[in-house]
Amino acid sequence: MNTASFLASLRAHPGLPLVFRAGGRIIPAGYHLTEVKRVTFQTMDCGALRHDWSESQFELWAPGPAGALPGRGHMPADKFLRIVDRVERELPLDGDALARIHTSFDGQPASLYDVTAITPGADRLWIELAPDRTRCKAAERRGADVAGACCGAGTSGEEKSGAACGCTDRKSPAACCA
Repeated sequence: MNTASFLASLRAHPGLPLVFRAGGRIIPAGYHLTEVKRVTFQTMDCGALRHDWSESQFELWAPGPAGALPGRGHMPADKFLRIVDRVERELPLDGDALARIHTSFDGQPASLYDVTAITPGADRLWIELAPDRTRCKAAERRGADVAGACCGAGTSGEEKSGAACGCTDRKSPAACCA
């Protein structure tokens, strides 16, 4: 979900508390939006193709494994947006950039999550998250019918064999890079 869609969904439900969840895990009440990041990436994949993209990362500090902090609920959408609006006065976000959440569940190390859906309920706004994953863009470009395309310098637009990248599944190059 891009940043503009994410923020528009929150603006449509300003009074609802935001409940972030991933795979049945919920960030406990009392979390705090601690930082908003405008991030730009310039990368080159193992097939020697350059990629440029931007993300808006919303960092949530979450209470530890003990759970919710006494007297604090889930942050209402309008409070979250007031923080974002204050940030945007000095650091405008790219509405087309991917919106991601950087947080921790159950005391685990922090990770990046994609915002996959926003669903209003009667008394809360559910923010569905999917964990980040590693990808092999070269293998994804080549398609599932070509084996061993994980890594290697490009030659004539083709990636070299992926023997050195640890791929052992010759039937699905995406499986070795997922």
